[in-house]
Amino acid sequence: MRAKSVQLFLIAALLISAQPGHPAAPENDARQALRDAVTQFLLADAARGNQVATVEIADTAIPRNAKHCSALQPFLPSGQRAWGHTTVGVRCPQPAWTLFIPARVKVEDDYLIAARPLGAGEVLSTPDWEVRRGDIASLPPGTLTRPEQAAGRTLRQAVPGGTALRSNQLLVVQAVERGQRVQVISQGPGFQVANEGVALTAAADGQPVQVRLESGRVLQGIARTGGRVEVGQ
Repeated sequence: MRAKSVQLFLIAALLISAQPGHPAAPENDARQALRDAVTQFLLADAARGNQVATVEIADTAIPRNAKHCSALQPFLPSGQRAWGHTTVGVRCPQPAWTLFIPARVKVEDDYLIAARPLGAGEVLSTPDWEVRRGDIASLPPGTLTRPEQAAGRTLRQAVPGGTALRSNQLLVVQAVERGQRVQVISQGPGFQVANEGVALTAAADGQPVQVRLESGRVLQGIARTGGRVEVGQ
């Protein structure tokens, strides 16, 4: 009878420990809080425009003995990004501890692939690419996601058919050459002033460039096609 009573006591104890109110529950809550904090942190940085981002965190990535924290502080360690396979650091100020949690971020978006084998020197137009949709976080950096990024651009190398088009496969077109006389457009709320100057550096459209005005003053602006440099006030 005594052995049977002990068995019944152990079974009852196990059943009680499985109830939500048992002290083990806060540990599960702490793990869920970590998962939620990392997920929200990555989602806030990953998706833009019509992109759809999802975050995968393996159950084994979060320690079973995770401690509760009322003010979790997620951050990206140096060299990490909020795409693809990554690692997120999580700090707790009080009590002080830091965890590093691996995760995978998938970012679904449109991207361009070569519709056929393309040769170096070809100028791209609509029949040269097809639009696919998939996880661009798993594709090479610089994959083109919009037709306007490819239209009218010249390939600097051959591209096999069916492969993703990337920015480093395109020739860099300089909007402004070093030593070129340029029109400097200074603009602000309700006004626009044009001056002339000489570009001190070369730059592609949208890149920063230094310009010396006829007065000798040196400004930095944004290069635009047609020999223009925009300078904000």
